[in-house]
Amino acid sequence: MHSSIKLFAAAAVLMLAATGCQSRQAKVDALQKEYDDLAKQFHQDCSAQYLSVPPKVSPKCEEEDTKVKNAWDRLQAERAQK
Repeated sequence: MHSSIKLFAAAAVLMLAATGCQSRQAKVDALQKEYDDLAKQFHQDCSAQYLSVPPKVSPKCEEEDTKVKNAWDRLQAERAQK
């Protein structure tokens, strides 16, 4: 009787751990997609401004650059968690 309780408890712990890993991976995937989307938009809107000499960066592109950097930081922080 006790062994079946221990088996059930072990199975429950493993299921919770697997669920946690899956939801963490889903969060990483969502952050990666957000970063990719923001970076793509930034490159479409602003790459020419950064390539001009001297660079003339609009406030819109500075804001987009900040959003891309923040998304990258959130993605890296989530990946670093164990």
